[in-house]
Amino acid sequence: MSVPSQIILSQLTPPAQRTGVLERERVRALLAGSLAHSLTLLIAGTGYGKTTSLLSFIHALDVPVFWFSVRGAQRDPRLFLSYLVSAFNQHGHTLGQDALRLLNDAEVDETEALVALVNSLTGQLEGPAVLVLDDFQAVQGSAEVVRLTGWLVDHLPEQLHVIISSRSLPEFPGLNQWRLKGAVLELGWEALTFSPDETADLFRGTYHLELAEEDLARLQSRTEGWAIVLQAVWQSIRSHPQAGLRRVLPEGESASLQNLFAYLAEEVLDKLAPSHRDFLLKTAVLSFLDSETCDFLLDRGDSLDVLTESYKAGLFLDQLRPGIFRYHHIFREFLLDRLDETPEVAREVQRKAASYFMAHQDWDSAIAHLLSAGDYAQIGHILEDIGERLIQSGRYQSLSFWLSSMPEEFRANYPYGNYLMGQVARFNNHFDQALEYYRTAQRLYQQRGNSWGLSRSLRGQAQVYLDTIRPINATQLLNRALTLLDPTESPVEVASLLTQIAENQVNSGETYQAALNLQRSREIFSGGNADSDFIQARLLLRTGRLDEGIALLEKLEPTGSAEAIPRPQRFHREASLLMSLFYSFKGEAEKSVFYAHKGLELAENLQSSMVRSVGGMRLGHALQLLPVSRLDPASAARIREAYEQAIREVDIVRIHVEPLWGICRLLGYNGQTAECLAVGREALSIAGSAGDEWISMLVRISLGASLTMAGQLEEANMHLTVAESVAARVGDSHSRCAALLWLALVADRQGFPSSRMVFLDQALSLMRDHHYDFLVTRRAMLGADDPAVFLPLLLQAREDKIQPELISQLLQPLHLQDCVYHPGYTLTLRTLGPFEARLGQRLVPPEAWKREKARQLLMILAGSRPKVLSREQASVLLWPDADNATSINNFKVVVSALNQALEPARPAGSGPLFVLRRQDQVQLNPDIEILVDHEIFEEQILSARLEDKQSAMGLYRGRLFEGEPAQEWFMAEAQYLHRLYLENSALVIEAALAAGRLEEALTLTNRLLQIDPEFEAGYLLQMRTYHARGNMPMVYQVYRQAREMAARMYGPGEIPRELQQLFQRLTQ
Repeated sequence: MSVPSQIILSQLTPPAQRTGVLERERVRALLAGSLAHSLTLLIAGTGYGKTTSLLSFIHALDVPVFWFSVRGAQRDPRLFLSYLVSAFNQHGHTLGQDALRLLNDAEVDETEALVALVNSLTGQLEGPAVLVLDDFQAVQGSAEVVRLTGWLVDHLPEQLHVIISSRSLPEFPGLNQWRLKGAVLELGWEALTFSPDETADLFRGTYHLELAEEDLARLQSRTEGWAIVLQAVWQSIRSHPQAGLRRVLPEGESASLQNLFAYLAEEVLDKLAPSHRDFLLKTAVLSFLDSETCDFLLDRGDSLDVLTESYKAGLFLDQLRPGIFRYHHIFREFLLDRLDETPEVAREVQRKAASYFMAHQDWDSAIAHLLSAGDYAQIGHILEDIGERLIQSGRYQSLSFWLSSMPEEFRANYPYGNYLMGQVARFNNHFDQALEYYRTAQRLYQQRGNSWGLSRSLRGQAQVYLDTIRPINATQLLNRALTLLDPTESPVEVASLLTQIAENQVNSGETYQAALNLQRSREIFSGGNADSDFIQARLLLRTGRLDEGIALLEKLEPTGSAEAIPRPQRFHREASLLMSLFYSFKGEAEKSVFYAHKGLELAENLQSSMVRSVGGMRLGHALQLLPVSRLDPASAARIREAYEQAIREVDIVRIHVEPLWGICRLLGYNGQTAECLAVGREALSIAGSAGDEWISMLVRISLGASLTMAGQLEEANMHLTVAESVAARVGDSHSRCAALLWLALVADRQGFPSSRMVFLDQALSLMRDHHYDFLVTRRAMLGADDPAVFLPLLLQAREDKIQPELISQLLQPLHLQDCVYHPGYTLTLRTLGPFEARLGQRLVPPEAWKREKARQLLMILAGSRPKVLSREQASVLLWPDADNATSINNFKVVVSALNQALEPARPAGSGPLFVLRRQDQVQLNPDIEILVDHEIFEEQILSARLEDKQSAMGLYRGRLFEGEPAQEWFMAEAQYLHRLYLENSALVIEAALAAGRLEEALTLTNRLLQIDPEFEAGYLLQMRTYHARGNMPMVYQVYRQAREMAARMYGPGEIPRELQQLFQRLTQ
């Protein structure tokens, strides 16, 4: 079922314009407005002439026109996009070829293909062009198709204009935004109804029928200008030329317009020869009419002649291209109603049509006809053959539609149909509903004694528990399913089942048995199983083989293979989600953030709440590890919100364990020990009920680490001891190394040197063998928020001659190879806004400074970094009136006081680590990590990545050294950083507005104006934000505030032009 084989090219060609059409300049002028808008919505019921009007309009255009007549079969998103992209590759155009190739790739999501299409159109369209999506109502029931179309409209190149015709208004998420921006033109049925003058022109000039004024008035009144009824009136008059309009529209009749059309069409039909009438009635079952299909259906050989004759006679046919026709919707409905008056004939015609499409393997058309025929047993036979392929290609919408269209009584006794509905429900994250369908299939298969089907329904139930990581529930189901299959008769199914069993064993910590079953699976069926690779990656994750896991996942990343087909979601097994977790364990925060965002993008394209949930929790892990999270106190709230949003996304308690673990770590590492313990206990309780020891072990390591930092060493020891034991049992060397490292720190703080040495020796051995040095050199999920906490242990290990070669390798990059002392924390300086110095997480209190000049000297050093500061330079700033001898003494005393404040526990005789003094010069140690917020702010704000700019916003609490004497000393630097903040704030807010993130935009504008109430652009952005939210009173209020600001700055009555123009535009 490759994409090209499913494309019906006649849907991508504008139909031929019928004869007898009035060219209406009024309607054409209205449609010409589409060239001034990104999107035009032409919304009217059937028979109003939407397609006819569009054809008249585009035939007069001198620009490229791309056409897509939408049908219900394209309700599946990928098939819809395949048609859409193919529309740009007709009639000599070759646009979006890359997008079409991407849509054939199983690993590439739909939005990625749309991006490729937009990029191609942007680069290759040389002037204005029009895309028409006709009959869009056929897919409006597919929320994903509507979303993808909305995404396209949001990202259209300037030169492309989209026209959507539909019987009802599509529910685009961004419609209100488009309206506010003036990007959408909306035309309704009123624009298409014939005016009295147009009705007169139609009958006089096109139909060559002169009507009296009285008759024209009656005609307009009765038909209300509805095009299809006007045509029917003409056909009826042609059939009764002597009777005139009074007979066709007698006085006093008040039937609805639909009934009026049926009455008129009946008269036209009755005038036809019986064979012609029979032809129309029976071919009405077909969506498209061509000679081959019609000849087969009616056992005749002159169908093309009949179709051509009917078209020329104006019998409500559209010609899509030479030899291919379709009935007008309302006329087809009328014919089908007439055909249904003879039910047996109708059913036989539908069955025969189905047999034609089955022979051509056009399953969508075949099933549609079988549904109309009520032949559900035959549909069942087809689905037995193609059902699993439809699932694997993501055709959930079609399957649901077909199965739900069957009578309840048939569905209730159709085991495979229930299994397929279980599959659809599972892939749509409706897990409880999926279990009910699978259990229904199980009961029906059991009644029939079908062991193969029974095994399949048991595997479906088990897969729900695998997708939601509940190993206890899955074990019995998988074991029973395995006993029902013979490996020699069903090798593929047994191999797949062994892969499921292996994953369940991974989830329950039976890693050795899992590896054996994966191997057995490959031996039974050597044809390959993509799922087993992802299970293998999870096995590597849970056994601490991190580098191997990353290498495997890199091979599994999308390859762009043209032979691939669309695939279902993999839930928590998506490669990007796994990569993010691998990198958070390794402390590679930027990569972890990248893959978490990639997972979230995939979630949007898959419309998967499960993938979105896991992506959110993985993003929370990654954000905890970024340096900015240590410098921006507000980041903790944002990170916690990412976890809580992940919890809200999926109403499955087991899935909540990982975000709860993340919250537990976040709270504990920020000193909120009591709440950390409460959240950790909740996570342990859920994980214990599910039987997942591995995730429980991660929670215990974070609890133990948090309690260690809080000084609650006995309880910390208890959690870490259990975690180390579990890690050893499940074979996770990474987690075991982390637990041993923390146990060594606990022992050190308890004053137990032998325990410290034993734990440290084991931890360092694992570190050496598996390259876990990141646990002591980077912020990693199982490491410390401040890795420097472990550095005293490394120095002690060197003294104890534990792993001397490894210790040397670890200390050298940190420039500590000659160091005999380290305080065990990183110095963190917050210079933007009020000045703060922190030793790890602990704020240096005012009394610790002894001398205020010591605190001011640290500001000078932070602002000057990496420059060396001389005593003379320091004296000019700190003691401008002191003589030389006094300044020399002051300098010594203040440097000493500064070192005492920063390293209060430094042993006597050990040199200071953070502040280096060489004779009369002093500087912050350039070889030691010292976090300074304005340095990280500048780096991130100058980044080309919007995410970095957004992150930088939280660091800027105010001007450099605001409220401190040092603010005057660094005035130029302060102005430079403030300018960067203002300029980039505007960029970040613009991005939030463009993406519709109005709450974020409002928060940022409030903060911007709080920091700088005189920044005019901030008021403009806030006015636009309130306008987008529909809050006009606040638009007026912000405008008044902006005017007051302008009056203070420029004088009374002075209003900046841009402010005035924006206010007028927003309030007109």
